[in-house]
Amino acid sequence: MLTVTRKKTVLAVTAAALVSLAAPLLTTTTASAASVATWDKVAQCEASGNWSINTGNGYYGGLQISMSTWRAFDGTQYASRPDLATKQQQILTGEKILAGQGPGAWPSCGAAAGLGSDRSNPYPSAPSYPNPSTLAAGTLVKSPNGPAVKVMIEGAGVPVAASDVAPDKYDLSKIVLVDDTAFNGLPSAPPAGTVVHDQAGGANRYVVIDGAAVLISASDWTANGYNVRRDMGVPTSWLQAAAQRTISNGRVVMDQSGTDPARYVMVNGSALHISASEWSANGYDSRSLMGVPTSWLASTAAKQLANGTVVKDASGADATVYVMAGGAAVPLTYADFTGFGYDKRALEAVPGQWLGSAAAKPAPADGTMLLSPGSNTVWQIQGGKKRAMSGDEFGAGKLSFNDVITVPAAFTAKFPTV
Repeated sequence: MLTVTRKKTVLAVTAAALVSLAAPLLTTTTASAASVATWDKVAQCEASGNWSINTGNGYYGGLQISMSTWRAFDGTQYASRPDLATKQQQILTGEKILAGQGPGAWPSCGAAAGLGSDRSNPYPSAPSYPNPSTLAAGTLVKSPNGPAVKVMIEGAGVPVAASDVAPDKYDLSKIVLVDDTAFNGLPSAPPAGTVVHDQAGGANRYVVIDGAAVLISASDWTANGYNVRRDMGVPTSWLQAAAQRTISNGRVVMDQSGTDPARYVMVNGSALHISASEWSANGYDSRSLMGVPTSWLASTAAKQLANGTVVKDASGADATVYVMAGGAAVPLTYADFTGFGYDKRALEAVPGQWLGSAAAKPAPADGTMLLSPGSNTVWQIQGGKKRAMSGDEFGAGKLSFNDVITVPAAFTAKFPTV
């Protein structure tokens, strides 16, 4: 704590007087800064290191500053009293007092802590880094705290792998350092609708949607208007991975050319048709609608929903849960749903009319493999019939048991044996 004498003669003077004293003293004192470690020593001496102490003696916080001094040196910008301010805020105000009155403002503790000989800045200003979002497309950026490098593409920081540097001709001598928080907060994929190509070269062009790179056919390039968008080069490794990704489940898409007025919802890489009656009734009209390449949409809409996908009617009109097997929707009882382990999978909502058509299919597609409880026989569908499979058909380089779909025994039983 400050000595009684010093408190009365210096720190207890009026705020107005301190304001008038502060300006000349700022230029005449030799001690105007001290490290946090030194301030910790002052606080240990003054207040046993308690930065929030208030004993009612008229002096507050770790540095035992009076209210008049706190006001005079602008401490109230942080808190109404010193003990209510953070340690850093008390030290920053202490720095002003030190500059204005010297270490003698803490007659005993200042000298004991070495306040007069320490010239360190307790909180040096952090380097000023540019906002990465303001940098030109193609700029390489990194945080000063890590080795990772990203390239700026339409406001996103797309990761650059070591294997990309040479083939993609990235010049690492031109990396721009950006703030660590800003660097880590950059989206890792360009915004939906961005047209990209492999930075290393190649004729293929893609449109980015939900982090997936969707191939644009040559016929769609001009017809869909992609030729008038900026065409951005992206790291090879990122593009290869993005080309394998699927558009997010639930994303509503349409033909970018507008020649097909139909709307579709994406589920596990398949585009499922949304009927006109379901467009508003099921809330699809409230979702973001994204145009996709015509050729890609045609092939994706023709692709059967992945085997093992668990689905239900989006409208809720049909409470039945189904599992997809060779394009057919197989109904499940609750016992089936939990007993087969399908309750551990995501339950996808799909358009009711599409689901009705899938449930009405007479048989799964040829080649679909089925297994039912109570039997070890795996059946393969062929022309609406089933064929018992042998164990030697499975293994390395052959069929996989992972592709076998578990369905109720009643479903398997309705198909005649080949």
